Amino acid sequence: MTAEFEGRTAIVTGAGSGNGRVPSIGEAIAQLLARRGASVVIADIDEQASQHTADIISDAGGNAVAVCADLTSETECEIVAKTALDRFGRIDILVNNVGIGKGSVVTDLVEADFDVAVSVNLKTAMFMAKATLPHMSAEGSVVNLSTTAVLHPTASLAYSATKAAMEALTAHIALQFGPDGIRCNTVRPGEVWTAMVDRNCPTDDAAQALQAERAKRVVLPYGGNAWDIAELVAFLAGPGARWITGQTISVDGGAPLIRPNPDWKAHHSYWKAPR
Repeated sequence: MTAEFEGRTAIVTGAGSGNGRVPSIGEAIAQLLARRGASVVIADIDEQASQHTADIISDAGGNAVAVCADLTSETECEIVAKTALDRFGRIDILVNNVGIGKGSVVTDLVEADFDVAVSVNLKTAMFMAKATLPHMSAEGSVVNLSTTAVLHPTASLAYSATKAAMEALTAHIALQFGPDGIRCNTVRPGEVWTAMVDRNCPTDDAAQALQAERAKRVVLPYGGNAWDIAELVAFLAGPGARWITGQTISVDGGAPLIRPNPDWKAHHSYWKAPR
């Protein structure tokens, strides 16, 4: 445990979806902030999963409380904020991490699926910001989680579109609350290895095959994971980023440098500088 965030309170949404072997992005963020001294409120619709994350933090000597909440409800977002204030007396950091991917292209889009994506990916962030910002301390920080699919669209139109809207929300918050000393930034995760990805691999061999395939799509000789995202979130939430606001930063292993030619590594010797 370190003291970087000692005496500060963080709310992390969607932080309860790890699988016991690989953490989710939200779980990693909550754990890392707690390790660095923050008291953490874990808000998730899955009561058991959110309590599991809180227990991990508590067992490691940290301070955390789990709140089971449907964050698509403005009222329940207000309850999360009130819990933070009642339990810890202040709100310093908000991490809007909750999200859902609905896979379809525009011609196959189902209205109900799009409505769910809007509610989960965008409304939750707006409602949590509305509930917490009036109470946030000076030098507070909001970090929104987007996706590199905003820049490089996948078949999941609803996911990409709603995350792009979240980036607009970041700019709005940064502009409105900057004079109060409150910052707001966006983190765009690339294809990192998370609990959700791990769960979708039926065997270890399938997981290794997917990891190998993903490795072809980045510059670095290794893949990313939830902790890589958590490190940037913690930096943006902390004093080291005191003059950074309204920004969107990708964590993607340099993937855009080789798109749309993921087979560039076949010619890696051409790019490799002499040693």
